[in-house]
Amino acid sequence: MGKHKCKQAYLIIAHSEFDILEKQLKLLDDENTDIYLHIDKKVKDFDFNHFEKIVKKSKLFFTERLDVRWGSFKQIECEYLLFKTASKNNYDYYHLLSGIDMPLVSQKEVQEFFDKHQGKEFVCFDNHTLISPSALSRVKYYHFFVPWARSQNKFKRKFFHIFHFHSVKFQQKIGVNRLKKVNYIFRKGANWVSVTNDFVKYLLSKEKEIKKIFRFSYCADELFVQTVLYNSEFYKNVYSKKNDDYLGIKRYIDWKRGEPYTFKIEDYDLLVNSGCFWARKFSNKVDKEIIEKLYEKGMKNE
Repeated sequence: MGKHKCKQAYLIIAHSEFDILEKQLKLLDDENTDIYLHIDKKVKDFDFNHFEKIVKKSKLFFTERLDVRWGSFKQIECEYLLFKTASKNNYDYYHLLSGIDMPLVSQKEVQEFFDKHQGKEFVCFDNHTLISPSALSRVKYYHFFVPWARSQNKFKRKFFHIFHFHSVKFQQKIGVNRLKKVNYIFRKGANWVSVTNDFVKYLLSKEKEIKKIFRFSYCADELFVQTVLYNSEFYKNVYSKKNDDYLGIKRYIDWKRGEPYTFKIEDYDLLVNSGCFWARKFSNKVDKEIIEKLYEKGMKNE
């Protein structure tokens, strides 16, 4: 058993489907857990007063708001912002989740597990011994136009997507390599992690360097934590060193049926018997019933 009862923080990135977020917060609410919430700057009608009243046991903190675009460097900035804000209060574990995740077990079970495995880093690697050329290209080349390629304006999105594609092709032809003078061995995996206070402090100490390397990257939120961890003494503390092990980070994410797959009511037994603590993703537009059933189960377990 661990030396003491872990103090934990949930770091949540949310931008839509806030009725799911409300249920998520109620299930995460616990006297030994605090919650840090990033609401995308593009959201105009978020009811902060309502959400402040949802949690009864945890402390709820709202971070500064960023305009996060999928695939852009802003995703890394958002994660750094959450880690930096929460680390001021020195938690034993920091769990990164999205606002469309749902807990699968009680907070008591989560607490007992992390108490038992204190000091372990729960980070998933696609492969512990190599990175694919396509994944490495996310940082090898300059991806200048990614933020605009994810614009809400359809014409602008299409225009910059084409511009981005041809920009990378041109860089490949002339032999651009941003990593020539970078000494890191790069690795990739799920960006949803559960990490210790010591590692978070180390990650923050590398912020300036990491931001310089990843500033013009593409979908590098799946690379930066893995890369920093792999190149540090903390790698020896990784809980599971199996390739592509989502059970090793206690998260159920299905990439075989979607990108990722959105769970439905017929997946209920699969989810609750998965051995995982959290699952993503869910949508009321796809299936409300599975969300309600998991919520009711969770409330009974509290």
